Amino acid sequence: MSAHVANEWARGEVVRTARALLSGELGILEACIPLASLAHDVVADWRVDPDFVVFGAVASETDDLPLGKARDQWSAAALARADVEIDRYTREVQEQVNTPCRNVTNRFEPQQTA
Repeated sequence: MSAHVANEWARGEVVRTARALLSGELGILEACIPLASLAHDVVADWRVDPDFVVFGAVASETDDLPLGKARDQWSAAALARADVEIDRYTREVQEQVNTPCRNVTNRFEPQQTA
């Protein structure tokens, strides 16, 4: 796959993931992790991009929390404690993440031509 095709695919995934977060289909943590990992394919430097730096920060701050299949490996008691932290953190960063999601959707959504 050429770099151009890869970047087009990555931009499409960024838009799809951001839309899924905004619609409630994906949670904040489940969306920020792939958004952070796609950043290097869609922006020159995610560390200074005002939108992708937010996704990277959230992914980094929560990399010790159980998500997806990793939850199967945790005890019920540990999951209960982790879920309290996930809920607290999600509420804390909700609006900080929604705005960059709207921004990247606008930036990378394919433009319709007349």
